Amino acid sequence: MPVMKNGSMIDPVDAQVGGDGDIDGIAQTITGDDIDTVLMSPSPVEQRIGTLREMRVELEARSHADRGGEIAPLLNQLDAAIALLSMRA
Repeated sequence: MPVMKNGSMIDPVDAQVGGDGDIDGIAQTITGDDIDTVLMSPSPVEQRIGTLREMRVELEARSHADRGGEIAPLLNQLDAAIALLSMRA
C-alpha cells in the first residue's frame, strides 16, 4: 500500500533494500566475525572480556525473537571466547 511522504506517494515495493527508508527489523547485528575480532584484538584481556559479555547480554535479550536458531551458536561462540580469555586473565 503506497504511503504519503513529503507530498508524494511512495510504494514500499519500490524502496531500496537497506536504504534510508528501509524498515528496521530484528536483523542480526553481531556476527561470528565480530566475536573473533574482539577475541583476537590487541586490547587488554579484561576489556575484551567485558566487550564479549556486553555482546552476550545483547544477544540474550534478542534470543526470544530468534525463530531461525541463529543466536544459540553465537552465544556458544561467545561463551567459548570468554572462557578462553578468562584463562589468560
